[in-house]
Amino acid sequence: MRSVETEGATIDDAIGRALELLHIERDKVDVEIIENAARGVLGFGGKKARIRATVRSPLAAGTSTGFEGGAVSQETTRAEHSSPQAPPATDEAIESARLAFLEILQHLGVETAVEIEQHDDVACTFRVPGGDAGIVIGRHGQTLDAIEYLLNRIASQGRMTSTRIALDVEGYRERRQESVEQMARRAADKARHSGRPVTMAPMSARDRRTVHVTLSDDHGITTRSQGEGSFRRVVIVPTKSGLS
Repeated sequence: MRSVETEGATIDDAIGRALELLHIERDKVDVEIIENAARGVLGFGGKKARIRATVRSPLAAGTSTGFEGGAVSQETTRAEHSSPQAPPATDEAIESARLAFLEILQHLGVETAVEIEQHDDVACTFRVPGGDAGIVIGRHGQTLDAIEYLLNRIASQGRMTSTRIALDVEGYRERRQESVEQMARRAADKARHSGRPVTMAPMSARDRRTVHVTLSDDHGITTRSQGEGSFRRVVIVPTKSGLS
């Protein structure tokens, strides 16, 4: 298996950077928090959050560690081999997350069923059907991502398990991915025709990965991420061979 250590202003930022480097989805890695972020005194002496993200077997084989054009060099990381695979998900972990999700939905005023789709021993998806659950998605899926992160923390709390929970509402994940892929291709066309880098709007780590993956086989451009936290975005840079 492969792993990377990354830093960020928050745990979420560090995880997002690791997923970009590993070229993989959040539910396919185990995350170990090495150090939490800490505020300094009067702006001095603060510490960044640091995590280790490990690709779960058997996904390690054949997975790229970075993106075309040297994007990996933009991050502060250290690749290393990791420990054996964690134990499989437990019914208790999944049930704890499900009950927590139902409580969150109740506080949001959403009354709906939660469908659980088990993918393998360590991954499952909570799906929310119905037309009244849009509030769970939030702007560009930000609320959905936050709840998903919280449910995974709840599932792993105090348990030796690698349970990974994905969260989807009304098929939003697939629609959003298609939308981001289209934006990425349009931005790449603009970069090639203008001969200038194109900077996309700030995106979540999930959406940035979609851009990198979508354009990874386009030899006319390279992609890299820049910025911090919620302002982090993808820059698409044309290469000499791609200029029209």
